Amino acid sequence: MTYVFDASFVGAIIIPDEHNPGINKIQAGIGEEEDIFVPQLLWYEIASIFMNLIRRKRYTPDEVSQFIPLLAAVRLETDHKTGADYSQQLLSLCNEYNLSSYDAAYLELAERTNAVLCTLDEDLRVVAKKRGVALMK
Repeated sequence: MTYVFDASFVGAIIIPDEHNPGINKIQAGIGEEEDIFVPQLLWYEIASIFMNLIRRKRYTPDEVSQFIPLLAAVRLETDHKTGADYSQQLLSLCNEYNLSSYDAAYLELAERTNAVLCTLDEDLRVVAKKRGVALMK
């Protein structure tokens, strides 16, 4: 099976006060031979999440730096699709479903790879259901 993790899901895996037993169970059930894809933008989103944790004084910079090995252990494979046609696909999804370009990137990747979309974003889950994309339970 193939999975696509979004930033909300990855954050819940690696940030201690966002841990969720259900998410940990899902991640633990993913075998070594199964693929977990993320779009390139996930890395920017995670860096932004980390900076917000520091700015909001939820964690110190030293504490946040300890999340990096946890992130590396998740086995994420970065998809590198780019270009004008890709931007047009994302724009179409954004317009049709009132999605952010970030959410459209996760949705497009899950559709293209026939993956299970793992997200905590309820709006994205609703659109994924409409489009027949499998969702984590």
